[in-house]
Amino acid sequence: MININVKQLMWRIFLIFWNIFAVIGCCIVLYLSYILFFDDAGWCISSGHGVWDAEQKICRDDCLTWSKETGCVPIQKK
Repeated sequence: MININVKQLMWRIFLIFWNIFAVIGCCIVLYLSYILFFDDAGWCISSGHGVWDAEQKICRDDCLTWSKETGCVPIQKK
């Protein structure tokens, strides 16, 4: 008969799942770091910095919205 140590088996199963979640967590953190620090469009849109102009590849703070059809819709200042 095979002698199975249940405590050791459960610990190994726990470690397998722990490592899977750790790898998934690292991937999520790396992806969010990329968006916040290296992606210009993501930085421009986040926290109300402005509107991303995809043609000129710049962050515009003088536009209400921007699209390929309408271009820059300027902010109406009084």
